[in-house]
Amino acid sequence: MLENKKVMRVRNSRKSYFPIYLMIFILVLTITIIKISGKELNKFALEAVLAFSAVLIIFTEVHRLRTFYEINESSLIHSQGIFSRVTRKVDLTAISDADSKQTAWQRMLNYGDVDARLFSADSTLPIKNINNPEEFTNFLEERMNEKRVSVSEISN
Repeated sequence: MLENKKVMRVRNSRKSYFPIYLMIFILVLTITIIKISGKELNKFALEAVLAFSAVLIIFTEVHRLRTFYEINESSLIHSQGIFSRVTRKVDLTAISDADSKQTAWQRMLNYGDVDARLFSADSTLPIKNINNPEEFTNFLEERMNEKRVSVSEISN
């Protein structure tokens, strides 16, 4: 990522759907092995596996694409939805700090969660299953610091 870039936009990582993609791969591999070995394969079973795999891929991609997070010069934005959209915009000065969290599995695949804590009433804005959560946290903190400096310069 470029250091001078002022906006970062991320979506949920495909890596978080790895178990689903692995299941699809195993199903397709099993069907392929049965076909190659010359054994009789029920036409319904083949169609069911292909339809199930297609539905799972579509579902995971729709689920992944319906959520995005954006950090710009003034705010952190969480937007959710495809046909109808709900957007939560939090001013950077309202965020007290941010933490990144990763399980051992997430560390191996370099994705995880970030919690942006707000000053108001111990609430947090959870940012789930994104690639490079540490980079996202660092970028967020840089924008927070820049915003605080600019606000203090304006007030002086």
